Parts: sequence; C-alpha cells; structure tokens
Amino acid sequence: MKKTNIIFIICLMQNLLGMAQIGAWKAYPAYYNITEIQPAGKIIYVLASNGLYAYNSNDHSIQTFDKSTVLSDVDIAHIAYNKSAKCLFILYKNYNIDLLSSNGTVKNLSDYYSKVMTDDKTVNFITIDNIYAYLSTGFGIIKINMRDGEINETYYLKEKTKSCTILNNQIFAAVNNKILKGDTSKNLLDYKNWTTFSTLNVDQLFQINSQLIGSVNGSLYSIHSDGTYQKIYEPLYTQVSQQDDKIIFLRPDHFYVLQNSNEISEYDAKYSSIAYDSNINKYWIGNIQGQLQQMVISNNELSVDKNVNIKVEGPKYNNFGFLKFDKETLYSCGGGYEVLGDQYLPGNIQTMNAEDQWSTYGDSLQAIVGHDYLDNVTLDLDPNNKKHLFTGGRTGLYEFNDGQFIKNYSFNNSLLQSALPTNNPNYVLVKGMKFDNQGNLWILNSQAKSQSLLELTKNGEWISHHKPELMYNNQRSLGAMQGMMFDSRNLLWFVNDHWDIPSFYCYQPTSDQLNAYTTFINEDGKIVPVTYVHCVMEDLDHNIWIGTDVGPLVLNDSQIGNSTDVEFDQIKVPRNDGTNLADYLLNGVDIISMAVDGAGRKWFGTKSNGAYLISQDNLQQIHHFTVDNSKLLSNTVQSIAIDDKNGKVFFGTSKGLCSYSSDASGANDEMTKDNVYAYPNPVEPNYSGLITVIGLTFNADVKIVTSNGILVAQGKSHGGTFTWDGSDLKGNRVASGVYMVQTATSEGKSGIVCKIAIVR
Repeated sequence: MKKTNIIFIICLMQNLLGMAQIGAWKAYPAYYNITEIQPAGKIIYVLASNGLYAYNSNDHSIQTFDKSTVLSDVDIAHIAYNKSAKCLFILYKNYNIDLLSSNGTVKNLSDYYSKVMTDDKTVNFITIDNIYAYLSTGFGIIKINMRDGEINETYYLKEKTKSCTILNNQIFAAVNNKILKGDTSKNLLDYKNWTTFSTLNVDQLFQINSQLIGSVNGSLYSIHSDGTYQKIYEPLYTQVSQQDDKIIFLRPDHFYVLQNSNEISEYDAKYSSIAYDSNINKYWIGNIQGQLQQMVISNNELSVDKNVNIKVEGPKYNNFGFLKFDKETLYSCGGGYEVLGDQYLPGNIQTMNAEDQWSTYGDSLQAIVGHDYLDNVTLDLDPNNKKHLFTGGRTGLYEFNDGQFIKNYSFNNSLLQSALPTNNPNYVLVKGMKFDNQGNLWILNSQAKSQSLLELTKNGEWISHHKPELMYNNQRSLGAMQGMMFDSRNLLWFVNDHWDIPSFYCYQPTSDQLNAYTTFINEDGKIVPVTYVHCVMEDLDHNIWIGTDVGPLVLNDSQIGNSTDVEFDQIKVPRNDGTNLADYLLNGVDIISMAVDGAGRKWFGTKSNGAYLISQDNLQQIHHFTVDNSKLLSNTVQSIAIDDKNGKVFFGTSKGLCSYSSDASGANDEMTKDNVYAYPNPVEPNYSGLITVIGLTFNADVKIVTSNGILVAQGKSHGGTFTWDGSDLKGNRVASGVYMVQTATSEGKSGIVCKIAIVR
C-alpha cells in the first residue's frame, strides 16, 4: 500500500510540473536550418529556420527566444551582433526590429515596420559600425543607434541601395550602376552631399584592413581610393558574411575565406552557415543535420570538434497545416496544397509527446517513391494500432508504421486516380481521410475521372463508394473534398472547399446513402452567400458546424436526417443595447479551422483575423486573439487541436505552432480523490495567477470554503476545470490558510473534497 501511494504521489507531482498556468502561451519554433551565426563573446547567437537561440560556450547551456518569451514578433530574416553596443540586432521579415541586449531584455523598434510609405521598404543589407546599424533599403540608408535604441537618421539616396560600408569616416553605398560616397562630417540628410565614387556596379560592399572590397555577380573586386578597381577572385558564392578581418563566401558544396584583402582560401565542405570567432580563432558552423559545431582551420585543413554538437529540441519544419491530438501526442503534417495553387511544402509527419520532445519522419521519400512528396494536408491513426497511420495530400496516400514508411498508394496500385489526364503521380489528390471504429480507412479522391469516395479496409481491400453527387459537371470529382470526420451517430461528414460547388456532405456507411448540402438558407429564410466551405465539426450537443468564408453555420441535431431540405442556424447574438437587435455570430469572418473544448466552447481559426473562443451557448465572445493583442504567431490559423486533459489549445498558423493554456479541460465521468486536485499547491506568496482545480465532471458545482466553513468562492467548472483567482466574494485576497474545495456534479450528487494551502 505504501509503495502504491508513493507511486501515485510521484505521478501527481509529474502532472503538476507539466501543468502550465492558465492563460500562458508557448511557441514551438523549428531550429533546424541554420542560416546565420553571430559570435558574441561566450554567447553564440544562431538564426535557424527563422528562429533564434543562443549557445553559451562556457556552461554549454542553450537559451531560445520567441514571441511567447521575449521577442516582439516572429519570422526573423537576419541577425547582426554589435560589439560596441553589446546588443543583437534582429530584423524580421515584415521589417519589425528588436534589439536584444546581453542581459536578455528586448527593445522593440516598430517605427519602420508601422510606417506607411510608397518607397520600397526592403532591407537588402545590414552593416554594423561602432554603436550603429546601417540598413541598406530600397530607397536609401537608415542609421540606428543600437546603444540608445532609436533611429538616428535616414539618408534618401533616391534609388535601391544594395549595401553599404563605413571606412575612414566615409559611408560607401552600392546603388544601381555605381557606388556613392558620403562624408560623415557633412549633412548626409541632404542628397547633394553624396557624390559618385565609382562606376563599379557592385552587389555588396565590405572592407578589410581599410581596403574596400566589392562583389559583382559572385566575383570579388578590390576598389582603390580613386574609385578604380580590379578583380581579385571569382568564388561564385551563394551566401556571404563578414566577421572582423575575414569574409566568408558559402556555396552548397564548398566555401571560401578572404582575409588581408587579397588572401583567399577554398575548402570543400557542405555547411548551411559559417562564422569566424576572433575571440577563440575558430569557426562556428551549421551542418546540414541542423547542428551547431565548432571548427578549426590549420594549414588549410578542416577539423571539426566532435564534442561540440549543439542541436535544439523542436520540430524540423514550421509548417503545421493539419493538427491532431491523441493520447498525449500531437500529430501534424505541413499542409500546403490549395485549389489556388501548390505551396511546395515538404511532405512530413511531426509528433510531439507529453514532454515536448519532437520526432520527424517521412520527409525524404522522393527517391523511394519516384515522384514528388509535397503538400501533405491530412493524416489519421489506426484505432487498432496507434503506431499505424496514413497521411495524404497532393501526391497520393502514404502508409507508416512505428515511424517507418510502408507504402505509397497511387493510381498504379489502388483505386486512386490522378487529377491529370496523363496519370501524373504528382497530382493524385487525397485531401481527406478518416479511420472508422473498426480500422477501415475512408478516403476522398478529388478531381478524379471516376472516383470520389473510397474505402481501404483493415484487410487491405479497396472498395469504391463513388457517388454521382460528388462529380462536377459529370467530368471529374469535386475540386477539394476534405475535412473528413465521423460524428457520434457514426455518420461520415466532409466538405468541398472549392468555389465551383461550395458544399458539404453526410454519408451513411451502413446504408450507402449520401446527402449533399449545396444550398444554405438560414432560419430567416435568407440565402447565405457562401463561396467556400472550409471545415466541419460536431459540438457536444451533437450539432454539426461548418466553417465558411462568411462565418459559421449550424445544422441542428434535429435537422440531421435523410432530407437535405434544411435550414441552417446562423447564430444570432443579441446586442443587449435596448434595441432588441442581434448580429449573426462572426458574420463575414472567414473560418478555416474549428475545434470544441471540454466545456463545449467553440474555437474558430480564421484566414486573417486570428482565433476566436465562443461560449457553449454561442452568445458570448470570450476571447479574440490576434498577433497584436496576444502571443499568437499569425492571424492565419490553419488548424486547431486540443489536449482535453489539461485544456491546452494548439494553433497551427502560417508562421508556425503555438499553444494557449485555456481554463477548460475534458470532463471526467466521476470525481475521485485520485483525479481531482488543485495547482499550484501550496500557493506561494509571489504567485499572482489563477489557482486551478482539475479532474471535475462536466459543469460541476464548486465551492471554496475556509477551514471553519465560510464560503469564499463558488462557480461551475468549464468541462473538467475550475479556476479561482484567490479572492473572496468581495474581491479581497484571502488570508493564509488551508481552504477546502467542495465539489458536486451538475445533478447535485456530492463529489470529492480537496485542499488548497495558501501562503501570503
């Protein structure tokens, strides 16, 4: 018995440690493709897959930076370290700017990002000199004081500025067909004080040991003080970086190091990024396996230190077009294929377990299958074997078991058909699929000649359930059939996300009957002007919701039957302003993803308006998260998945994956001493967040009382979760002590009592 209790306590503590504070956000960036490395003393800053981390070479620790922690934005384009200001310059792809200090604080410079202008805002190059960062843009140069964190001056050069460098108090700017020179002792805000220095049409400018170096189409030129020049080398590089007295030119198969203005060395090696660290006279490299390593060049020989092999935990790709949560594991595939065009996202499956450990597999299948492996948009797990799964997308159906590729199904070995008359294997469209409870896989084959709905039985037999209602003009099947799901009645639902026939469908497997919903009339008898039907889901009351480009529509439980002559609820939300008027729920909002949480509340992901949380009764907007008011990574929320155990909501966005710890979790069937507990417990004096009770039944009654029975708080659970702000009924913080949590089911049956210790 004692051993059992100890095991239970250990498991409980592990669960509590894994619980995030209600309202907390977390991002899950990829750190695989290392593109830029910036040595900064003992700290090495690394830009990888547009995310940022720092490696401490003294204690070998790793620190990651993202929007859920300290950064102001996502999708970093470039980084540059300023030794004089002891600050890292961070430029985002949208031209937002962060300055990351050595103590880990960030100052955001959003002026350039938010400035409305007709000039080309593209930043072509970043130059660091003294305490300044110089941005070469589409119209001139922006000078930023990195120590004070402010934009000092803007030099309008009236044309695209490709790069610049500072030498002997002169600014040299590479513009179209020439190099301009400006003396810093003069007013360079006045374009008249800039003169033509050279007619060499350079792409990038550098300086080594007071010698001006220019690159032209991959060739290097030494530029003399009178503006004349001569070619010194032709490395034909694809990337370039400069640290101190070395310029490194990188190609996919080798790299070059230029030093002393005319001494250049060539090395055969495949690296994604290289940087020279003058503090230790060594190089930092990013290898093609996503690892940061240290390298020494001695006597023109390369030596990589095998003891320095840094790799940050995370996904390999930032593409999360499809999400599914099952048994403490998050499953995803990249998404990509749309009716308006290919996205060319690499085919892959990425999983994250309960400890936030990632696995990526099936992302290098082109050589095996002999055709493209791109734009996978759906996956599902075999209910009889959760290690057995399928994924599909633009190039057919793929089978995996325990992370190993098993088979690709296409027109040559299954009933699947190509979307092209030439039987092109690169276009065998499987945008939707779903396992039934018996382990049979149901598959949608879009734009096929004579197929639409297919079944791959658990015994490996292919069966066609093709229906003429799924054909477009009797020529090919519908353009974008997707979003398959089985509801609580064992009915199979899916949508056609295409403008030709915006519609959704209900299929009864036992009777082989299909109902097509192609006209949308609301309860007021008005036609709803739907152009796209993106997704479908069932709520806890067994109603069917569809996400459209004009907002959500509801097919009530009572309307679901054999007839397609139905009215849809376009939920009306009262204005409560005395006018007796109401507005349609999220009217005009383009809904592209949906999910229901443990409290029956609806989460809606949108094409450009972030994410919404709507109450169970559909009448209250609880949250509207955007990139401006939250840590959401993008306003395009392509997919949503929910961990009902702890209420964590995952958002697959156009800029990566993030999560939000909500105040609702899946409800238990009964409350016991083993599944009902509160956290944090004890509540420490410096804690200011919500106190959470989990493991409750649906809509449970909760009362919190003092040890002598005085009521201090009460309410109902959201699914299986109840939260308390630590205040009494008058809004005052309660005193130190032990408080009893008394629970009862929604039917009034007494539940369990647990305790919360509060220390003030």
